Amino acid sequence: MSDKAYHKIFENLFKCVLTEKSAFHAAAKTTLTGATTRLTACADAVRVVVEAGATKFKIKTVEAIAEHIIQTLPNSGSGYCKPLAQHYLQALHILFKHQANVEHLKNSIWFDLVDFLIQGINEYLPDDNEGPSGLSRSFQGLGGGLLTGSAPKSLTSSGQTQSQHSLTRSNVEDLFQILILFVSAPNAPLPQVYLMVVDTTMRFLRLQGSHASQVHQRAFSTLNAILQYTRIDHISQTQRIAQDVIPVISRFWQGKAVAKDEMLNSVRDEMLILLFNVYLHLERGIMDDATAGILSKVEDLLDILRADYAKRPDQYLLQLDDLEMIDFGAQLRKDTPFSLYAFKLRPHNQKAERNWAQLQVIGMLERLVTFAHQHKESEGDQEDEEHPRKRQRTVRPSDYLLESLRSDDARVRIAALQILPFVLDTCQLPFSLLTELLALLHTCAGDKRGNIASWALLAIAR
Repeated sequence: MSDKAYHKIFENLFKCVLTEKSAFHAAAKTTLTGATTRLTACADAVRVVVEAGATKFKIKTVEAIAEHIIQTLPNSGSGYCKPLAQHYLQALHILFKHQANVEHLKNSIWFDLVDFLIQGINEYLPDDNEGPSGLSRSFQGLGGGLLTGSAPKSLTSSGQTQSQHSLTRSNVEDLFQILILFVSAPNAPLPQVYLMVVDTTMRFLRLQGSHASQVHQRAFSTLNAILQYTRIDHISQTQRIAQDVIPVISRFWQGKAVAKDEMLNSVRDEMLILLFNVYLHLERGIMDDATAGILSKVEDLLDILRADYAKRPDQYLLQLDDLEMIDFGAQLRKDTPFSLYAFKLRPHNQKAERNWAQLQVIGMLERLVTFAHQHKESEGDQEDEEHPRKRQRTVRPSDYLLESLRSDDARVRIAALQILPFVLDTCQLPFSLLTELLALLHTCAGDKRGNIASWALLAIAR
């Protein structure tokens, strides 16, 4: 079928939708069910035709579909037309999954669509007394004027907030899926919109509970797409995102155990990717005295990640069978992923890659905490020269490793032994601490439980 034929079909469908939408809003209680059914069927027909021709449409047809949806789905007063929402948002997602349809849009329509998506996400959110997030306050005047949908609710003429329940959680997941497609496009004009996208996404995550779901995976994926742009070109903004998102990750990570839940594991995948994206910015934030509060947030997250890994059953930890020993005589390629000094991960093992990624993040965060405490100690030494009695002894962050290696709980000890090579890969530990660690590792290497002894030997090799 030609694009011209599709365009004609859409013209007729759009007329039907507008007619049935008027009938739906004018329907009495006795006729409402029938009007709802007819309008839903029209929306479904639009979705079916979009699905049939999404890869064949010319850009004028793509833009006509997009403009119809963003003009028709919202109600004239406030909220969204419920019978249209599910099928229309799915139709948008199907239409723009074909990346060329995103890349060829006029900038004006691209902005209208992003505005529509952000307003929809804000529409779903409850009012919060905090108003705009700290992120938006910090970036005020840096481009946030493009989008007018930052207010989560519409106001009546009397100024009272109307309760909106016209979008479901599933609808918001669709909105995020479409938003990811837009901000991930190689020609996306992100400088004009990324502040509002981040602000809305962070507000969405901040106002959720601790139970992670697919919609949260989409939200974190949206942040990761934005960070690909900001982490190099907008350093201060990325530092702010990093500082704001750490408590959110801590909250979601403490939820339901995810060993057997692929959907929840996918949420954690995005959170780990985000931590890799902002790691160097966290380091810079810790070095900056103006962001001293970030250290406590990083320490809290580190405690959560370590405790989560240590309480897992053995079968959900990294296994010796997942590893390959490295030939020290051979030259290891620098681009080899998932490798340390003494061993690397066998390829094509998604479960093991997830465990490796969490261990690597723990090692990275341990480095940040160790670095921060060393920085504080150096400052304390300088103060001691003027005030010798002022300095107080602080607990070393690496004391956790020593205590865990002494634990009678086999799971805690194995987790500590697995974490240790990743810590040693990133941290410069003092001689005295290395001496204590070697003594404990010598004891672990003589353990009758073979897995403890093997992991101890790997840590010694590192």
